[in-house]
Amino acid sequence: MKSLPELAEVPCNLCSAKEEEIIFKTDRGNIVKCIKCGLFYRTPRLSDRDEIHRYQKLVHEDSFCEIQDRTKKKLFLSTLKKLEPHKGRILDIGCATGYFLALARERGWEPRGTEVSEFFLRKARENLGEKSVSGGPLRMAEFPSDFFDAVTLWDVLDHLLDPLGELREIKRILKKKGILLIRVRNMTFHLLVHRLIKKNFLGIIKKPAIFHLYGFNRKNIKVLLEKADFFEIKVSNSMLTAGDPYSQIRLLGASNISFMKKTYYAFSELLSFLSSKRILISPSLVIYAEKE
Repeated sequence: MKSLPELAEVPCNLCSAKEEEIIFKTDRGNIVKCIKCGLFYRTPRLSDRDEIHRYQKLVHEDSFCEIQDRTKKKLFLSTLKKLEPHKGRILDIGCATGYFLALARERGWEPRGTEVSEFFLRKARENLGEKSVSGGPLRMAEFPSDFFDAVTLWDVLDHLLDPLGELREIKRILKKKGILLIRVRNMTFHLLVHRLIKKNFLGIIKKPAIFHLYGFNRKNIKVLLEKADFFEIKVSNSMLTAGDPYSQIRLLGASNISFMKKTYYAFSELLSFLSSKRILISPSLVIYAEKE
């Protein structure tokens, strides 16, 4: 009989406190909120070694990868246009298949990536070349200081074992006035959906709330970046991806899903405007920050 992996208690990554409120329980540890600073995180959780091993061994169907890339193309192109003034050497952390970096290369960027998953590492190297993608966590790549003009993390920060430490390492390898872009799930939205799921009698939503190791909202992501000594921090609703790439919603056709997502995003942008960006309810956040 296979034994269950041991779980370890962890403190808050932002303030190191160990006083938390349990938000909900899962089979891989509780989702908690730090009473002191408001960061959401999973504790207890797998050991660092087991977490890394789990990501290393992740495997997906090729069709899943193609869908993921296709649904993000508009988002990627829009972002590259905004990053244009910083064009130069770009690093994508957790680059998956390397699709974003391939689009960046077509537009004149010099792409580099890191990837923990052995499956995605192979895909990314096929798309970008062996030397363009480093295997393993960021620190293992040992990039020089002041090396990159831009660094991106697409739906990766909430997977990391030590987000604060990772951001400090990113600051080290960014050039002066270099730009950091982060896209991450919005805990405000996912907590709301999680609470509403109890009334989901028809089972329309398959997986209402996705939570990895950390959960971020407008307030705590800004505090985290400030603690890592980033400046000019701008947090806003992220543009939604096309379709239903994670197969979250049952019963609705593609046209209805598209209409629903566009309507909700328009509403979230209106609310953001009316509140001067204090209320952000899109499923994901996009954050821009600079190295001084």
